[in-house]
Amino acid sequence: MAEALEIGAFTSPVVVAEIGARFNSAARLAEALSVFAVPVQAIDVPAAWRAGQAYREWIRNGGRRGALLPDFIIGAQASTAGAQLLTRDSRRFRSYFPELDLIMPEMTND
Repeated sequence: MAEALEIGAFTSPVVVAEIGARFNSAARLAEALSVFAVPVQAIDVPAAWRAGQAYREWIRNGGRRGALLPDFIIGAQASTAGAQLLTRDSRRFRSYFPELDLIMPEMTND
């Protein structure tokens, strides 16, 4: 984690929202996030636009409306920031954000 922070790791407000569903208060969420000290980067207009373009392509390819918009926002934010993306779901990101450099942790059965 320290190495990732040294090279500019950040998280998206969308990821924070997804994590926030597991906490009963914003204070507890903030406390948990502070342990990792990963900055939360705001979503800007270019990232929002890129997410919309990927989402539109998803719909045109037969995807359901309402599904996956958070993933498209996360992917677009990483793409427009020129950042790498840590994910266990490479298929969708490779399809709609082929320019992204993906980091995929190995899954273990521990």
